[in-house]
Amino acid sequence: MKKRTLLALSLALGLGSQAFAATEITFLYGLGGPLGERVVEMVNAFNRSQNDVVVRAEHAGNYDLVLQKALAGIAAGQPAGDVLQLEVSLYTRLADAGQLADLSKMPGFMDQYNGLWGVFKNQAKRPSGYFASPWNNSVPVLYANQELLAKAGVRAIPKTWAEVRDAARKIKAATGVPAINMPADTWLLEAGLLSNGVELIKNGRLQLDQPGAIEVLTFWQDMMREGNVMMDGPNVAAEFASGRLAMRFGSVATRTELNQTVKFPFTAGPVPYFKTPGVTTGGAVLAIPKAVPTARQQAAWKFISWLNQPAQQATWIDKTFYLPVSRTTVSTPAFQTFLKSGKGLDAGYRQLPNAKPRPTAPNYPQVQADIVKALQELYLRNAPVEATMKNLADRTAPLFKDVK
Repeated sequence: MKKRTLLALSLALGLGSQAFAATEITFLYGLGGPLGERVVEMVNAFNRSQNDVVVRAEHAGNYDLVLQKALAGIAAGQPAGDVLQLEVSLYTRLADAGQLADLSKMPGFMDQYNGLWGVFKNQAKRPSGYFASPWNNSVPVLYANQELLAKAGVRAIPKTWAEVRDAARKIKAATGVPAINMPADTWLLEAGLLSNGVELIKNGRLQLDQPGAIEVLTFWQDMMREGNVMMDGPNVAAEFASGRLAMRFGSVATRTELNQTVKFPFTAGPVPYFKTPGVTTGGAVLAIPKAVPTARQQAAWKFISWLNQPAQQATWIDKTFYLPVSRTTVSTPAFQTFLKSGKGLDAGYRQLPNAKPRPTAPNYPQVQADIVKALQELYLRNAPVEATMKNLADRTAPLFKDVK
């Protein structure tokens, strides 16, 4: 009798466990290296925190490959993942095509949305709905070798580009090393233009041939000609780490790498500006494909919502140095403790009040290589600024004819 009772009980428990089995979902992410390891740590922490959802982390390789796999999944009628980590300037391609779930229908989304910094609200919202939840977001900052700056008598990281130019002359004269790597990528270009009152894409074309942009690019070209700076490129990280470059640009998350490679005291400051501070936010958002079944969408949202709780944000920031996407996180004791753990750790979030989302024009990603090539022409071959930028703006105008 006792054995029958135990058997009946175990069968009942078995049936119960099947009825309430955890929902398994896939998180397709793009970050690699140490940051990718931190992603897996957060996934494991979520899985340990509850019994309803099991997240399987799948590394796509990089952000571009996340998008490629997502597009392939759409074509095949089988979502590549239940949660996608999409680069901020790429996710709109899926959102505007109607391929992402509207998160405003998820429980608690609007409460989380209302707590975001303004720039992240703009990032998450599209004309037809709310299709993204900001997560690993970043802004560029300027890292500095404190020993080299002190040797040159530069007491603080320059705040404006005029101050950068003056500091560059002093640093090169006192130390013999280049002062800074010149902006030669679209992210820093966006910041430079924004700080001089120029949006990169507007009125149906690139604004690189407009007076405000010409002023920025001429200033940077003149700095390059003076010989106190170095061209941006793959050697910048090694040059800075070895003390052969005084200042370098990077993401707030670059500090993860610097903590491993740099042996001298360093700090960070906001990106220099021309007239007023301004940067664009990079990184990635989290999204749910619309074709994911309802039960898995709900499970995916539970995971995303957990990641965006202030306590989890603070843990994520402490591991990766990414930005606090919500204002509430900034006031938590954990975040305040984090700020005191290293020099210049506030350089990123201090820029959020002046930040804007990166351009989201559908064809922007495909012209970024052309923009970088044009910048290299200015710096390395002294190409005429106005003619080079007008040619680029005219040539790419058909791609942006629908951008207001």
